[in-house]
Amino acid sequence: MSTSQDLLDRARAVAEAARQRGAQGARVSVRRSRKGEVEWRDGKLDRLREATEVSLGITLFVDGRYSANSTSDLRPEAVARLLDETTAATRLLAPDAHRKLAPPARYAGRFAGELGIWDEAGAAATSGAERRRLAQALEQAARSGPEAAEIISVTAGAGDEAAEAAMVCSNGMEGTVRSSSFSLWAETTVRDRGDRKPEGWWQAVTRERGKLPGVEQVGREATRRALADRGAKPEKSGKYPCVIEAFVAGRLLGDLLGPLGGQAIQQKRSFLADKLGKKIAGEALTITDDPWLVGGLGSRPYDPEGMSTQRRPLVERGVLRSFLLDTYYASKLGQEPTTGATTNLVFASGKRDLAALLAAMGKGILVTGFSGGNANAATGDFSIGIRGQWIEGGKPVRALAEMNLAGNHLDLWSRLLEPGADPYPYAALRCPSLRFGPVQFSGS
Repeated sequence: MSTSQDLLDRARAVAEAARQRGAQGARVSVRRSRKGEVEWRDGKLDRLREATEVSLGITLFVDGRYSANSTSDLRPEAVARLLDETTAATRLLAPDAHRKLAPPARYAGRFAGELGIWDEAGAAATSGAERRRLAQALEQAARSGPEAAEIISVTAGAGDEAAEAAMVCSNGMEGTVRSSSFSLWAETTVRDRGDRKPEGWWQAVTRERGKLPGVEQVGREATRRALADRGAKPEKSGKYPCVIEAFVAGRLLGDLLGPLGGQAIQQKRSFLADKLGKKIAGEALTITDDPWLVGGLGSRPYDPEGMSTQRRPLVERGVLRSFLLDTYYASKLGQEPTTGATTNLVFASGKRDLAALLAAMGKGILVTGFSGGNANAATGDFSIGIRGQWIEGGKPVRALAEMNLAGNHLDLWSRLLEPGADPYPYAALRCPSLRFGPVQFSGS
């Protein structure tokens, strides 16, 4: 891919054109990406995708009014027409004094170190033939175990993306970013009693091609997880200690951290709205939003508003330390903006791996998957389907399914005993396995 200078020049030109049309402020983002994906299913090519995309986003501030607009047609005449139409349309909207560009002071102090999010050699080495080779090898790996005869179907895939972007804010911010990502995934379906067909899924995504795990690890793990779910049945309802496996813990964390957003806080639809500086979890929980994590999938020097990113504790030893406030909701709440979006969520790790966490629990439930369910952001109440393993003597003894984990997030996280030492490395959520004291499960 070419350098990002041409994207930056284009963003500057669009911001200036908006000013000439009467906009008092503008934020312009231009992005170009190339991505490819191959999906292989049961010995055959199932899906092939390759695309090059260019997009332009324009946020306009005109006479106290605001609009957000986008297009994939970057021809000069098309952009000029878009600006004419959107500037005129913005003037017809209701004014909103809280809609404004980020404070210029928040553009200062941008991280200048190496984020490790661009792998030029890796991006250059990708091709359709290489993706196909990887996808085929993933399926072969998934079918390579001793119980291959139990497999009904395997779907596997390999993909990659290379992107570059530029942003210009008319009140003093300019920036460019180049990034890459590489992914492998596999899904295996196996035979079980009756008409049950357990599925196992595993994936890995990295910024550097060379840091992907081997296809054997990804494919075999998908099959192992499917086989582990055979014969699953519910345990009787009750309160049980549990361990939430690192690979799936993000499902619960999303329900906990989602209510930190400015909209939920301002509209009083968050059970955390009055909890800043207060305990919301046990002391074992510490979560830091770290935008400068080298190689992190969420790493970036500035946020979607152009504000320079900062390391920020969200939860510290169980105490809530920060909301996620963009400029708009910070203004409505009379507070300083933080950021409206998280980057890499990094957890303080413990000292035990998953096996040691299960040994410490002794008897209880290992949760290896979630399905369906709901959560009330205003109250913190939730109910979510689970699958996993019944643990005795620290070892899995039988598969579980058709059960729900239910309660309130404030109560659940107060029961967190310890995080593991096994954060899942292939996501922006670097969460380890989590061991809880007795929590409520419904089953048979």
